[in-house]
Amino acid sequence: MSSWQSDFIHANGIRLHYTRTGGAKPPLVLAHGFSDDGLCWTSVAQNLEANYDVVMLDARGHGLSDAPDQGYGP
Repeated sequence: MSSWQSDFIHANGIRLHYTRTGGAKPPLVLAHGFSDDGLCWTSVAQNLEANYDVVMLDARGHGLSDAPDQGYGP
């Protein structure tokens, strides 16, 4: 876990946070549920990181991602 990367991407003007295990392995993106953040997958990622570059995204308005006032509906 010490070599995991934590960073941000910008999409449609919103800053989204992610943590990834890294490495030249197939990516596997894990999405959390309501009122949680990407790190809820930590124990799962620890079990998968030998074979996958596990990406744990903080959804908009969760964790360290931006929480804009608008844009959550259809």
